[in-house]
Amino acid sequence: MKIQIKFSKEEAEGFKNFCMIKPPELDDDSFYKQIFFAGCNAMTEQITALVEAHREAKEKEAQEETTEVAETQDAENKE
Repeated sequence: MKIQIKFSKEEAEGFKNFCMIKPPELDDDSFYKQIFFAGCNAMTEQITALVEAHREAKEKEAQEETTEVAETQDAENKE
């Protein structure tokens, strides 16, 4: 598979500068693959964290609703 990325002039310059730190034992293709997969892994971690935060927020919301319903029922039973 071949992936092409269009960079702006500034992005291209930044990428060239970044590539200067490439370990000498890595060929260019291996270096690019490592950069790509590191980015994929970072994005996966971010998405996982967002999903987890959303799940926790929904659980908290559901727990608060359950508490409100129980309190309402208790108040109705006391009347």
